[in-house]
Amino acid sequence: MRLAFLFVVGLISASRLPAQPTSFSGPVVAITFDAPTRSVRAVLGVPGAASFGPTLMDSVDLASVAPLQSYGLVFESGKCLFVSGLGSKTISSVVVAGVTSYPDGIVWSANGSLAILYSRAGSWFQTIAGFPSAPVAGALVDVSSLGGSFITVGVDAPGKQIAVAVSGDNGGVFQASGQSFTRLASMTQPISLSFSNNAQTLYALDAASLQVTAVTLSSHGLQTLTLPGMTNPIAIQSLEDSQNRQLLYIAGGSDRIVRILDVASQQIVNDVALSVQPTSLAPFGAGSFVLAFRAQSTNPLWLFVSTPQAGAYFVPAIQLVPPDHRAAIVGRTR
Repeated sequence: MRLAFLFVVGLISASRLPAQPTSFSGPVVAITFDAPTRSVRAVLGVPGAASFGPTLMDSVDLASVAPLQSYGLVFESGKCLFVSGLGSKTISSVVVAGVTSYPDGIVWSANGSLAILYSRAGSWFQTIAGFPSAPVAGALVDVSSLGGSFITVGVDAPGKQIAVAVSGDNGGVFQASGQSFTRLASMTQPISLSFSNNAQTLYALDAASLQVTAVTLSSHGLQTLTLPGMTNPIAIQSLEDSQNRQLLYIAGGSDRIVRILDVASQQIVNDVALSVQPTSLAPFGAGSFVLAFRAQSTNPLWLFVSTPQAGAYFVPAIQLVPPDHRAAIVGRTR
């Protein structure tokens, strides 16, 4: 009851942020958090001709926007805020009660109904459910009881099933239910998880064996998917294509490729060569992933798109304009 009361208080005290510029000149690929500039902004355009849009929020410590939505979570000044209306004239924010620690990362269900905060260093995760109408934080879940090192967490598209990966001699992939866990598969170094579109299968990448284990969740049956020729797989994502094939995308770090694997036939559809070494394969826009986030202000954002033709492209670094020159430049572009 106290948690519900605090959430209501947060709603009552919701802040109304100043109106933001919304004149996007082109299609919106996704709204994202840009770490070097501590800002939330849209990526506009199409592959090969994309750019960062205007700042929607700034002075942000950490943020994550729900997939293909205009709402997300923002951390600033020690508080976790639910923000909505991103890209509109007025952005609303409300404190999410019950969130007391900053996470290392945030993952979302594909439908945007559930967010999971997680901390590798603290060995915990915490769910926030009820988006977008009434987000409520669940209790902190301690993963240290599984032993080993907490690596990552995954959630299915409807936001109903949660899996965690723990490395070590007794490592593996576990299904989480409240504060309890069920072992799904044993592996030494699980580093990436992804659920199938129909939420019936969990894919887990093991960096030690250089292979993917597919877990049928209803029966806990296991299938091994080999990755011949790959020496440094770092991340996976599953995606269903227009032919209803379940495809697995595997990013190879030093391999500098994204492999597309047909799960049913276990045949390689394509090995897409990259000009950059990928460091992630995080969901971004519709059918696209982040290959490399911007670590410094001079870095571009590297993205991978699955359709209409699989390939990588970059979004140029944001050109920050000194305050004294902004008015003159705006005047020249009108």
